Amino acid sequence: MMAALLALSGCPSPAADPRASDAGASDIEAATTSSSATTTVGTATTNEGSTSSPTTGGASSGDGTTAAGASATTGGGTGGDTTMAAATTTATTGADTTGGTTGAPPEPPPWEPRGCPDIYKQDLLPTFELTIAPSVLSQLKDEWAEANDENKPDHPLQRFRYEDIEITSASIRLRGNDKWWAEQKKMQFEVSFNTYDKSGRFMGLKHVLFDAARYNESFLRDRLALKILRDVGVPAPCANNARLVLNGDYYGLFTSIEKVDSEFLERWFEEPNGDLYKRANWEKKTNEDDKDDSHLEALLDADTVKELDAVMNLDEAILEWAAEAVLPDADGAWAGGLNYYVYDDPKTGFNVIPWDLDATFDRLPADTDPYVYLKPNDWGRPFYAIATKDPGWFGKYVEAIAFVLAQGYDVPTLQARIDAWAAQIAEAAASDPNKPFSTQAHLDAVKAQRSYVAARAAFVKKWLKCWQDGGTKGEDGKCDPP
Repeated sequence: MMAALLALSGCPSPAADPRASDAGASDIEAATTSSSATTTVGTATTNEGSTSSPTTGGASSGDGTTAAGASATTGGGTGGDTTMAAATTTATTGADTTGGTTGAPPEPPPWEPRGCPDIYKQDLLPTFELTIAPSVLSQLKDEWAEANDENKPDHPLQRFRYEDIEITSASIRLRGNDKWWAEQKKMQFEVSFNTYDKSGRFMGLKHVLFDAARYNESFLRDRLALKILRDVGVPAPCANNARLVLNGDYYGLFTSIEKVDSEFLERWFEEPNGDLYKRANWEKKTNEDDKDDSHLEALLDADTVKELDAVMNLDEAILEWAAEAVLPDADGAWAGGLNYYVYDDPKTGFNVIPWDLDATFDRLPADTDPYVYLKPNDWGRPFYAIATKDPGWFGKYVEAIAFVLAQGYDVPTLQARIDAWAAQIAEAAASDPNKPFSTQAHLDAVKAQRSYVAARAAFVKKWLKCWQDGGTKGEDGKCDPP
């Protein structure tokens, strides 16, 4: 994967990226596409086709994007709408490209991540209908008002309906850290299809999540941030927006986000049966009955870059930190926050998986330094500190920043997405009866996010130039020009 980053060390102009025209146009066209769909219970499908490039071993995504810089030895692939997913797997083809024979059967092609489930298509604004018994709804409201993160039990959901799919065996629970905005009356939900029936699924998914963070007034922060992360190859959840109807009445507009669970791991990783941990309290989310946490202990005990590299996929971690830095994300792994997962991939070691990206973009000033920033009251970031203290890995971090900026943060592309998605959700946002801000505040937030990506890109380019021109670390860690 780093070979791809080093190949991009010159930080090519984003204007040369084919996504600068194709992706923007595709997103604008998508906003006008009908949101109707025919679906089947229990079937997981991908939202866009992907094909391997015979010359680079990379992948072509459904919007016409080619995975520039990916190589056959890194197993580059797409996550449906991604351009490069090389960080999560390594493989070689062993094929004889000269047309001769090697005397042995050809190796299978490199494994590639699968694309996003259909329900997260960017041209789709789905409407989900929930029927909740009055007693259960009363319990949910009491739990929300209590603002206790430890009291979010599952409750039976009378009916979950999406178009012609109806499920009557699902459960519903509150989600989110509601204590930070107790005045918000708009509850956030997780619907699970396997609580009472372990084989229960909705379009191949065990869960659907509905997020409505108080400060995500544009309704687009998580959605855009996760798209950028997937575009550069970081294993990141899929997301779009969705309307929620509760007991027959429109309840509001949400961000619909894929849960990081076993289905997510199966999409992204060739070996999906490792241990998944959520950073908050290092809670194990898969293989819970296996009490052996020795790998996690080795990760947490690492003091040197050699010890860290032995248990962590540092190529992937460097890319994930760089992507968060470019956004930027005020509450994730890069900033010393708690909002991320780590997955112990049996092939590559611990990978960093981003989560809860409502604190992105203009939650921080556009001139936030991509290296030295640390959030107030941080929770520590020892892996980042160990890696970036090493001169070689710090150089790779700078190259990763250049890669993310070129491949995922093209301003015209991002602004076209914002414009298209804002148009797509305009009516649903305006008529949302439970949003804790005005429609004008929503419109202002969309404009602010649109302006911010341009300001952020300009600052990161300036930051990069200092390092690429031979700048050195000052006492404060910032770049001192040569």
